[in-house]
Amino acid sequence: MKLTVGLGAALGILSVHAFMDIRTRRINLIVTGFCLAAGVIWQITWEKSEVWEILLSCLPGILLLAAAYLTEQKIGSGDGWVVTAAGVWTGFEDIFLILTVGMLACAVCSGTLLVLKKVRRRDALPFIPFLVIGWIGRMFLM
Repeated sequence: MKLTVGLGAALGILSVHAFMDIRTRRINLIVTGFCLAAGVIWQITWEKSEVWEILLSCLPGILLLAAAYLTEQKIGSGDGWVVTAAGVWTGFEDIFLILTVGMLACAVCSGTLLVLKKVRRRDALPFIPFLVIGWIGRMFLM
């Protein structure tokens, strides 16, 4: 378990946004945009990343944004922006793993809550907290 600057920044981004998502069900896009811009600057200046690497690390978030558009916001676009911002900091492999584990955790939790009749099929759950679980899972898997 090696904690890099990028993974630490991603944890900070995900934690702050998870708190916002739980409390208000909204994501502050100004904060998210700042995190995204800072990540791009970090990658170009200190990590010396190529532009294609930065764009590749944004791909999972961009796909979530497309899913938000196609599902008419059943998946929030704020989730896509947060994944994009965290992805710039972590890189493609890490954000893909974080997103995958987060989606699995969300599916298990949603299924359990449905079986226990604590939520209905149409109810929405905040997704960013599951990405924090995904981040924790990533730390144990690699």
